[in-house]
Amino acid sequence: MSEIKIVRYDPRKDKESLEGLVKDFEYRSIYPIDIQKFSSEIGNRVKDLKLRNSMILAKIEEKIVGAGFFTIMNDYLGNLHCIIHDVVVRKEDSFKRGIEESILRELFSYLKKTMKIDNVGIFIRRNDSNIQSLLMKLKIKKSELDYYEGEI
Repeated sequence: MSEIKIVRYDPRKDKESLEGLVKDFEYRSIYPIDIQKFSSEIGNRVKDLKLRNSMILAKIEEKIVGAGFFTIMNDYLGNLHCIIHDVVVRKEDSFKRGIEESILRELFSYLKKTMKIDNVGIFIRRNDSNIQSLLMKLKIKKSELDYYEGEI
């Protein structure tokens, strides 16, 4: 079995393949997927070297098999928040070979060393026991907060 390589996103080499991976992720995504919006957002992020380097890819023999992203924002009180988004993988690769764990570990390392961030948030589905188990392994605990959403 080939080894997983963790690399940074290269817009010249990886754009089409990453878009294909994201399209295949609808089975587990917690957000609706619009490839045009995704492509536009990634296009904006590559303009900032720190954000471009924060886009983590897992490759096996040059094929992208996983991707990890985060968003940093300030709330109305000026507090910094970092949200790590669900690791993007195809259904057939999900929780096999350690793809999600490798990507999350690299994201955590990048956030701590480069972005100087010590605390992150991750939205997951309550019934996704695979990701819950992985987060417990990585010492990420369930928050005492619940998130509510609704159409207004």
